[in-house]
Amino acid sequence: MATSRKLTLPKKSSLKPKKAGDKIRTENLSVPSSPVFMMLAGEHSGDLLGAEVLKELKKHDPDFTFFGIGGPRMLEEGFDSIENMEELSVIGFTAVLFKYKFLKALMDRLVEEAVARSCTHAVLIDYPGFNLRLAARLKKLGIKVIFYVSPQLWAWNFGRIHKIKESIDLMLVLFPFEKKIYDDYGVRSVFVGHPIAQRIKEKIRKEAPIPVDEKQLAHLQTITLMPGSRSGEIHRMLDTLLRSAALIHAEAEAEKKHVRFLIPNINVKEEEFIQTKIKETEEAHPGIKIEYLFDRSLRCIEISDIVLVTSGTATLEVVYFEKPMVILYKVSLLSYFISALLIRTPFIGLVNILSGRETVKELIQAECTPEETVRETMAILKNKKYRNQMIEEIRSVKESLGEEHSSKNASRAILQFLKEKPTTV
Repeated sequence: MATSRKLTLPKKSSLKPKKAGDKIRTENLSVPSSPVFMMLAGEHSGDLLGAEVLKELKKHDPDFTFFGIGGPRMLEEGFDSIENMEELSVIGFTAVLFKYKFLKALMDRLVEEAVARSCTHAVLIDYPGFNLRLAARLKKLGIKVIFYVSPQLWAWNFGRIHKIKESIDLMLVLFPFEKKIYDDYGVRSVFVGHPIAQRIKEKIRKEAPIPVDEKQLAHLQTITLMPGSRSGEIHRMLDTLLRSAALIHAEAEAEKKHVRFLIPNINVKEEEFIQTKIKETEEAHPGIKIEYLFDRSLRCIEISDIVLVTSGTATLEVVYFEKPMVILYKVSLLSYFISALLIRTPFIGLVNILSGRETVKELIQAECTPEETVRETMAILKNKKYRNQMIEEIRSVKESLGEEHSSKNASRAILQFLKEKPTTV
């Protein structure tokens, strides 16, 4: 197993912005001089989006100023983060309650920083529970608010559309059907496309391929276990995935077959926890081999026969590679009951929401057990017709996402907005 790496993310970045690259085509976009942007990403997927947009905006004008909260990818672009993004990484209603005082104090601090730094624009990325409240406060200060990645109004709590109309100046959406919703309610929005295709093409080039023994392929099945990227998800889901792996291993061994298990991870903070759990599983189940790989999730998916994945953006990565999957999801009991009252769709997995049916099995809460996970996994591996039908429907979902470079579209939409909406703070 890999040696645990230590990385300390500063509360305030000391990294200096890189030199701007070639300017994108924005000849007709005359923007106000020296805008000051607050950007906020609350989790890893938002950090990736923020880094891409930040990079594109800096190409247009290296004098743009950016501060707020971001993760390691945004820090690499010279972003001034006033807090470690991992401190915002909470999942479920009850987890938010425990961190309420911290989050409230952090919001107050962000508002104070906005005033002190003469902030002109805010680009708030996903993380709607926090960012929508922050947007309302920034709007009262006269700051223009851009929201990147629409809250899932179509899934739950549609009433938020009215608050969005009051506090958001521009909504950048990933799916075409979301734009129609905002058009119907008079909210200015731009469809920028989903970043998954372009992001994967760029990221996979940086990930070292995972060795595959061609001679063993006929007798070897590869299963990737993805417990999520946030600390709460990892601690909640890892045991279920590892226990599932142990049961799958036992069943495969009984049939004289072999399974290769992979666990990718991008959360530096949880490396030691994950590796310790893997070691415990390997010691308790002789013969099982679980490989830990840091920041190589795409390569893991690429060589997998099936992926057991915690519900979230990672499901779209699996879609891109057209791999069968089982979606797992578990939160605290209170969070589950509250969400059950609010959710408006029959599915939680994006692949199923986009297809309009249960293309892949969702094991939620009480159903999220090792036994149910193994039952569905073996059905996919053994039933060729079932597997092929799933792959065909996943392929259709992939095609609906398009091949657009969303970060360039998003940055251009922001520049267009700057031109049309001069700063009046």
